[in-house]
Amino acid sequence: MTNPTYLVSSATGRQGRAVINALAKNLESNSSQALLKLDGVTKVISADYTDPESVYSAIKESQATRIWFTTDFWSIPWLSRTSETETKLGSCVIDAILKANQDDECQTIEHVVYSSVGDADNAPKEIGHFWGKAGVEKYMASQFDNDDCTTTWSVIRPVAFFENVDDATNFNPLTKGKLKFLTYPDKKVKFIACEDIGKGSAVLLTNPKEYAGKTIEAAGAEHTALEVTTALSDVSGTVCNYAMAMPRFVLWLLMGDLYHMITWMET
Repeated sequence: MTNPTYLVSSATGRQGRAVINALAKNLESNSSQALLKLDGVTKVISADYTDPESVYSAIKESQATRIWFTTDFWSIPWLSRTSETETKLGSCVIDAILKANQDDECQTIEHVVYSSVGDADNAPKEIGHFWGKAGVEKYMASQFDNDDCTTTWSVIRPVAFFENVDDATNFNPLTKGKLKFLTYPDKKVKFIACEDIGKGSAVLLTNPKEYAGKTIEAAGAEHTALEVTTALSDVSGTVCNYAMAMPRFVLWLLMGDLYHMITWMET
């Protein structure tokens, strides 16, 4: 039996890099070119989820037998940012996988892992970036769970990233003595580190028979913001104070999807 070849989509993102780290055991840099220096990484390929042909070409060029992918609701242009649009992005990847299997007898994609979000199909309908991913899950199962398809699938559902409390890209850098997040200080929230998402994804990718058809809810800890500030104070030796990153009414006005998510998470 030949060794599997892995295609990690969105490899320059936080989750994708973590998956490569877990598979290759030697993540050194954030840039796409540096990925080539990793043990086991042979090629970096460009693909556009909005262009089905480019996704198909990337799969064919990689000659992958196992694929990991996710979808990014927030990368969608604001006027088009809906759950249906996100589902369409994921469906593009799934359709490309099916086409690759059909067009080339020399390439068989054995297993696919999709990184979704915790409780994707249990959230209020107003949370578009949950239901967009739930739509991808449903479409993937409908396409792979039939007698004509030999590809199996797994889903990992991570909760809020620990990295969100230190996210300069989204105007929330962690500074000494200060912590900002979107929740009220006494409300518990489930967190997971991207490193752990990578490790969990690697387990699913490398054990397809054990995890075929399974959906794994993934969380690493549950804390209030005050508990996190106490932990930061203890490890840093500097008293850390908490403040909400944005007043709740401003969040409602500007980012309704996040508003509904946060209020749901707090209940």
